[in-house]
Amino acid sequence: MNLLNRDGILHISLLEGQARAILIESTGLVQRAKEIHGLSKIATAALGRTLTATAMLGSMLKGKDESVTASIRGGGPIGTVLAVSNEKCEVKGYVDNPAIDLPRTGPKLPVGAAVGKDGRLTVIKDMHMREPYVGQVNLVSGEIAEDFAMYFTASEQTPSLVSLGVLVSDEKVESAGGLIVQLMPGASEAAIQSIEMSAGMFMDISGTMKECHLDGAVNQLLLHLQPEVLELRETCYRCDCSRERVERALITLGAKELGDMIDEQHSAQVDCHFCNKRYAFTEDDLKALLAAATAKDDKK
Repeated sequence: MNLLNRDGILHISLLEGQARAILIESTGLVQRAKEIHGLSKIATAALGRTLTATAMLGSMLKGKDESVTASIRGGGPIGTVLAVSNEKCEVKGYVDNPAIDLPRTGPKLPVGAAVGKDGRLTVIKDMHMREPYVGQVNLVSGEIAEDFAMYFTASEQTPSLVSLGVLVSDEKVESAGGLIVQLMPGASEAAIQSIEMSAGMFMDISGTMKECHLDGAVNQLLLHLQPEVLELRETCYRCDCSRERVERALITLGAKELGDMIDEQHSAQVDCHFCNKRYAFTEDDLKALLAAATAKDDKK
């Protein structure tokens, strides 16, 4: 299958099973996020890196309708950066301040300054167990790749190399991608050294994706590590909001709050953070939801 110019995720065995890699091209989905939210270049880079990492986390999920949410709150002017992926590697996300702009102090966009590092990366995995898995780590730099590497090492006890990159011009996302490399239990000292010595090759992932795309990046980055592609997954930006889901959310507010909304506002508008779609509810709509909420309360 030719992956040229297509987003996708590859799961790859390295060094005859002593390590593994997850490689993603995410140019299209980051471009879609930029268009939906009207993101500045810095916001595109910050959200794009987070969406890319979260899509890779989603590709690790096994069960139907499982999901993973990654949120970064670093105290910087961009505010919260949040992304969600399901087991199909469909991702969505947003930032609090999509128009964030800061002066450059070097060749790269100042993502770390926008995000800040006085806070945490939180990863929540909903695998339909009694309680969701929640992992938290203090931010290392706010550059996002280093912060996800710390998450894997500290929260999942899996030392990992993580590279994330978004190359964005004024008009469009030129390229975006990511790579996670992890040693497997029992890896030899030689395997460990091979991975460590390769780290520098992985850093310009957006440049590699622009030049080689996903199909060429495997050999460009990993050929010396004996890559064996195990699985190809598609990935995209997709919001799964619906009027029915918003109605259920309004019902959960309870009869009192819905009643107050009817008396004070006579209507409601609910905006989706992930796709900016607006759902309008008339007074009659709200009264129908109030009846459903009242019936629900009566059953308790």
